[in-house]
Amino acid sequence: MSSPELDFVSRFLTLATLSKPELPADYKLPLQQVSSQGIALPPVKYKYDPRRSRNGGSSEDDRNSSVILTLKSVRAPKFSVEWQFSTRDTVLQVKERLVEEGKASGTQNLKLLLKGKVLHDSELLSSVTSDRAIINVMISKVAQTAASPALEHPEVGSKSPLSEMPWNEIENILSSKFADPRDAQEALDRLKRGWELAK
Repeated sequence: MSSPELDFVSRFLTLATLSKPELPADYKLPLQQVSSQGIALPPVKYKYDPRRSRNGGSSEDDRNSSVILTLKSVRAPKFSVEWQFSTRDTVLQVKERLVEEGKASGTQNLKLLLKGKVLHDSELLSSVTSDRAIINVMISKVAQTAASPALEHPEVGSKSPLSEMPWNEIENILSSKFADPRDAQEALDRLKRGWELAK
């Protein structure tokens, strides 16, 4: 230890042993004498509904309450519909209704926006709006993943046109592009190796 550290330790130990502690190790201040309540925490953000009953169930008014949504499409196909939903319905149920009515091909292609914010599928309509709302609908284009299933899985008995590669034609093209025939043959060999590895 350096000199300042030794000096600090010796002074600290001297001060600590000068007098015995006045309070025992398990001392607790009575709650009546506590003047400070500690750190003030921010209030919890919770929507309290005083109309709900004490047993946790909702009142008859809440069960029967409804919300009127005006759904407007932003992009083509453009539409504007006004439907009534229960406040206990979710955003996903609104999307499913749009699909049922033929406005979209699937719920995964739909995004509902309220005042520019995207609404998530699990949100209840009661948390989104109270009685009326205009919701913008964005329909994304369907990805064409299953456009040609015949090319992905050719029949076992049929011979695909890719199995008979026109290597002679490729060799002629490479010979015309390369001045040295050895370079053309090397490029052809590399193409053949790559073709075999890709199978």
